[in-house]
Amino acid sequence: MARATKTANELETKIMREARASGKCRDLLSVTVLGADILSSNWKIGTASSNQHNPNHLLSGECRIALDMIVARLQTMYDLAGS
Repeated sequence: MARATKTANELETKIMREARASGKCRDLLSVTVLGADILSSNWKIGTASSNQHNPNHLLSGECRIALDMIVARLQTMYDLAGS
């Protein structure tokens, strides 16, 4: 059975909404959906953090775990439109 398709913007909106609702991603500033690369057959994400006290602007561990679970679930449901 084929997966439904979503645009990058639709996926970004969905991921941000779920990440905020988790209560674990207060430091998440933005999510960017990226297309598949040589090592992956599915889309992936890039993130930006609002944590100014971290010189590398890395997300908190609990947010990374929450995002990993959200993205893995959505990857089973949706393909990236146009890729």
